[in-house]
Amino acid sequence: MGSEMMKPTEVIAEAVQRRLDQMDALRRIATQATPPSEIRVRVGRGGMKLKYTDGAYVIRTLNQAFGWDWDFVADNEELLLNNGKPFEVKVRGILTVRLNGQAVTKTQFGCQPIEMLKSGESPVSLGDAYKGAATDAMKKCASLLGIALDLYDSDYKAEKYAEAEPEAKPTGSKGTREILRLINELQWGKDKVATWMEEHFNYAIETDDMAGVFDTFGVAEQRKIFVALKAAFRNGGKR
Repeated sequence: MGSEMMKPTEVIAEAVQRRLDQMDALRRIATQATPPSEIRVRVGRGGMKLKYTDGAYVIRTLNQAFGWDWDFVADNEELLLNNGKPFEVKVRGILTVRLNGQAVTKTQFGCQPIEMLKSGESPVSLGDAYKGAATDAMKKCASLLGIALDLYDSDYKAEKYAEAEPEAKPTGSKGTREILRLINELQWGKDKVATWMEEHFNYAIETDDMAGVFDTFGVAEQRKIFVALKAAFRNGGKR
């Protein structure tokens, strides 16, 4: 049994890592900025590309920031009809988070269109529609705390919310420098880097400032990019 028990140093390291994860999650909430690696893109009305994040990211952030001390309830389910046929479900979401003995509750509504069978006679699954509406409500509640709020706010600018920080060095962080070094060794231009990032991390680069782009990633995200680039380098630069 002794071999299965964690060593004191391992216990301390695990506690430190949990604290670092919590501080990182709270920082993301405070600055209201979503890590680029967690941003997804979908095509909306009129062919517009819309940015969003998934429910799993919101749950992970809540777990990290509040140590699993949070609750979410979806109720007041409503089936909306159009010409007598179901076309959308709506639920109310109530999110409660607790930190240092203080509780904060946010309420929002979520919706989910109903997918119909090809015949159009009945829904494919009402249960899936209700689950989707609950997830939508949870994400909207979390956005009121600042989680992924930048994806809802078209006028969002991180500097409006973040505390004043010293200006970043022109050379970028250590992780950024390592990433740029590999990109240089791969002899990739900015267009190829942009294409590669979109294919591998679903992230659209909208600036020529490569150092600035990679500095927006956290340490864990930079490590993932570095490992993927290293694999591409070993593969002769192929995607």
